[in-house]
Amino acid sequence: MTKCAVPFIEGFTSDTGTFRNCCATYPHIESKPGQKFKEWWHSKELNDFRDSLKKDKLPKACQRCEIAEKVQGSSFRTAINKTVDLDKIDSKWPSRWNIIFGNICNLACWSCNETSSSTIQMHKKKLGLLPYKFKDPELVFEKNWKTLKKDILESYNYHDTVSLTILGGEPLYNKKVLAFLGELIRSKLAHRTRLEFHTNATQAGEKIRELLSTQTWKYICIFLSIDAVGKKAEWLRYGSKWDKLEQNIPHLAKLSNYIEIHCTLGVLNICDLPGLHEYCKKNSIKLKIHLLSNPWYMSLENWDGDPDQLVNEDVLTKHGFKEYYQLIGKTHRAGSSQALKKYIESFNTIRKPLKEFDPVLAEVLKV
Repeated sequence: MTKCAVPFIEGFTSDTGTFRNCCATYPHIESKPGQKFKEWWHSKELNDFRDSLKKDKLPKACQRCEIAEKVQGSSFRTAINKTVDLDKIDSKWPSRWNIIFGNICNLACWSCNETSSSTIQMHKKKLGLLPYKFKDPELVFEKNWKTLKKDILESYNYHDTVSLTILGGEPLYNKKVLAFLGELIRSKLAHRTRLEFHTNATQAGEKIRELLSTQTWKYICIFLSIDAVGKKAEWLRYGSKWDKLEQNIPHLAKLSNYIEIHCTLGVLNICDLPGLHEYCKKNSIKLKIHLLSNPWYMSLENWDGDPDQLVNEDVLTKHGFKEYYQLIGKTHRAGSSQALKKYIESFNTIRKPLKEFDPVLAEVLKV
């Protein structure tokens, strides 16, 4: 019996126009440039990965789920496994899709990059920091969307219910996403669709509330991307306002059948984890943690300093997060703190300094 249903039932897009084996594995396996989804779905590479999930142990690339299961009792793997009969799954055609709708986004999160945020793309273009031969993700998405949409709609011919996990950028800020949802409603497919959104919680206006009426869709699950509380949250997901997020969260909760807060955890916010944990408990919202691997200098595992510079071990342990403390510096990479300092300082002329939001961490990083 397979240990994970994900690559058997879910199609994953990427920000480069290729397809991936999973969003939680590290490193990813990706399709060849220009490869059609049907070819990828039945490719040797993806089938070999599926076979690796039938062995006694999960492959090394799946350690994120293993750690999440150890710390939180569940993971992306276990959540998807609950939805299927593992003895009867097949990979004829996906019943689930994980769709990256380009990079349109209103924020410039420090853990993110230009491929997932048009605001970061704009900042880096202004500062001359865009990578050589950078391809605009919006242009890539526009080129592939017509074919990709056909592949997605094909799933309704195979399955009574289709699950769509919609990412960006910021999906609820993206007119293409809203237009696609409207198309599903008009095509009378909404009632057969389980929607999953990853959103930064900055958008919850009347138009969105009307479009996401739970009476229209089979099920709506909303994942809120929040990495801290208060002022620090505004710096980490740069451009957000905490007061506005607190106003929007109840609206988004009413729009959904299920809601979670998802925290991207790295060097910049490990000290904020206890506070976020308390906020979630107070508001009865489940917290899920995703370990940051890229950029490498923000990864907990690559930290080259004293772990206690970043967070107090006893405080993390008290909240049940001792395993994350033990990850700090596990794969020590000399120069990681200097690389992080250099990256933060490269935005000095365009973003507010860290010391205005977290003077302690600013002192640790010397920024």
